[in-house]
Amino acid sequence: MSIRRRLRTILVCAVLEWSALIGMPMRPEEIVELMQTMNTPRVVRTIPDEVEGADPNGESASPGQSR
Repeated sequence: MSIRRRLRTILVCAVLEWSALIGMPMRPEEIVELMQTMNTPRVVRTIPDEVEGADPNGESASPGQSR
């Protein structure tokens, strides 16, 4: 487990504890759901493979066209 992930978990737990101390209780199901949400993988944006004949801006040049 990376240090960053551990610190994030500690921070979330500290906020939950602080909220409980000031009188804002949270149901155990909500806590479990929050912890599971933190552990789910994120969607990563990928760049599609270059298509033959495409320019760097993603526009395709048709044959016979000159720029």
